[in-house]
Formats: sequence, structure tokens, C-alpha cells
Amino acid sequence: MGTITKVLQTAGEVISKTTQTLIGEVIKVTFIDFITLHIKYTKGDETGCILQAHPQRTLTEDVAQDQSWTAAAGTKTHTLNEFTLSDGIEHYITFDVRGIAYIKFTQGGSDNDGTPTGTFKASYSASYSRQG
Repeated sequence: MGTITKVLQTAGEVISKTTQTLIGEVIKVTFIDFITLHIKYTKGDETGCILQAHPQRTLTEDVAQDQSWTAAAGTKTHTLNEFTLSDGIEHYITFDVRGIAYIKFTQGGSDNDGTPTGTFKASYSASYSRQG
């Protein structure tokens, strides 16, 4: 068992208005079980900030945005997961990354309104029980 912690983005970074922007770097999670993203969003003139997770098979290939599946009457449908931050408190989100090689996180303004002046700080902690 072990834990890794790392800063992805310092507090001085202003959020992006119209596009999802990479937070820090793509993270190798091959031998990681769970990763917890620690976020401090300081709201500015914008309505809020949207966070997305993107699992990847390789360092450069996007597979898909994180999603949830539901089943009804034998049909499974998916919903893309986004986390909308609308206030200046600290947040944390834990992801099960078993079976994933890499993951990246992106952030961007919600509703594309206002002039983004909010800042976004992020770090992560990861726990592992396997070795590689």
C-alpha cells in the first residue's frame, strides 16, 4: 500500500472561458487503484467552472469522457459526467481508475458568460496496492 500526492495546477491559473483546458498533466495510473482530485475554485465574473475527467489507453490518445451507465427495459444508456463548480469552496472527487492506463482532467467556464477571472487550483492524491 502507498500514497502519491502531486500539485497539478497552482492557484494563480485563470480558468478558460470557452474550451476545456488540461489541468496540469496527463497522469499515469497503471498501478493506481483510486485517485482523489483536490480542487479549490475561486469564483470570478463567470457563472462557474466545469471539471471533466478523461480516461485514456495511451499517453496521447483520448478514449472518452468519464461517463455513467444506466439500464432501463434492457437498454443501457450513458451520460457524460461533468462536475460544475459554482462557489469558492474546496472540493474533492475520488475516481476508481483500476484498469485505466492514464487519466487527464480538464477545466473550463460554464455557460461561456462573463470574463473569466476565477482561479482554479488542483492537486491529487493516489493510493495503490499493486506494484509495477
